Amino acid sequence: KQFKWLAGASIIFLALVISITNANEKSASMSLNEVMVEIGQTIENEFPVLFDNDKIAQPSSQAQLKAATKKLDALFNEAKPHFDAKSTTYRISYEVIDAQLTNAMIAAKYNNYKHVRNIFKEFISICSSCHTQDPKLRSLFSDTGRSHFNSDLQFADFNYMTRNYDTALTYYMKHLNSTSDISEIELMTVMKRILTINTQIYNSPGDALNQLAKLKKYTKHTKLTSKILNEWLAGLEELNNNKLYKDNNPNMEQLEAYVKNILGPLHEPGSAEFPSKKEKVSRVWLRGRLYNYLNTIPPKEETPKILFWLAIIDRTTNYSFYYSLADMYLKECMLQYTSHRYAKKCFEEYEEYITFSYSGSRGTDIPDDVAQELKALKVRVFSAPKQ
Repeated sequence: KQFKWLAGASIIFLALVISITNANEKSASMSLNEVMVEIGQTIENEFPVLFDNDKIAQPSSQAQLKAATKKLDALFNEAKPHFDAKSTTYRISYEVIDAQLTNAMIAAKYNNYKHVRNIFKEFISICSSCHTQDPKLRSLFSDTGRSHFNSDLQFADFNYMTRNYDTALTYYMKHLNSTSDISEIELMTVMKRILTINTQIYNSPGDALNQLAKLKKYTKHTKLTSKILNEWLAGLEELNNNKLYKDNNPNMEQLEAYVKNILGPLHEPGSAEFPSKKEKVSRVWLRGRLYNYLNTIPPKEETPKILFWLAIIDRTTNYSFYYSLADMYLKECMLQYTSHRYAKKCFEEYEEYITFSYSGSRGTDIPDDVAQELKALKVRVFSAPKQ
């Protein structure tokens, strides 16, 4: 029910992630901001179609949605060079959105407008996940105040998606303190946002500990949310006490030590241990440190390792905190860094996951097209000369 305003807000993230340009590119940045605003306006104009089951069945609304899909596809294509200039993981996020728009164009061609609508909504979780890669606060849309939204939760989520994290935290707590009816899923989402902002983005597990501890006496907990909260608090206390967070910019050697300590040795494909709720806290923190390092544009030979580690973190947290790009990270590792020794590890991890996903440990039910993809990736990775 929160999707009406979220779809437009989610698209706004594109205006923000690309605004980091040097002085020589100022004019290009301004032009891009105009494109992103147009994207947001296009989505906003589609609200009545996207969220009204009656309107989606009307031919005039379908024609409007089809035209908007085509327009968005063109606008995102115009934004592509700016994403290409950013880190690998930003580019991967863009590629997922671009692929979704292609699917939306195909669905519109065959008049499957309910599917087009669902694809638009899918942007929301991608944008939230993409945003958490970068702690830089937003610089646009500062005049968008609480009066523009129907609830404190809507305003909090909007600020979360547009990287105005302090305001998001304030209004998440306001929502919890004022609402009389909150679902278990909604409460879990708010708790995850508080944990993610402080632990991953701000690198401040102590603040996460303090803010989440205030929820121990929250009267609307279910048995599940109360249990998870207590485990997170134990994990945050442990993370806060080990003082790793005090180094804001760990180098590659330090990151390798963190990975070994938190994820384990990772010698065999599929060997990463699935953590308890308590242990997931340290993985959320590690994800932030890896993104922070990747955004410094490290030496090319280090990138495949980071992609591999990020994929492992997404998998072993059961994708419960983010829109997962684990498969894309592993494919990027294989296709763009084929000669790197980690390309083989990425393939083996990807193969293990695909095999298990389709048929447990047997691998007998893998669809033909997926099996062919695996075969092609294996040939490419294992036949390439190694560094």
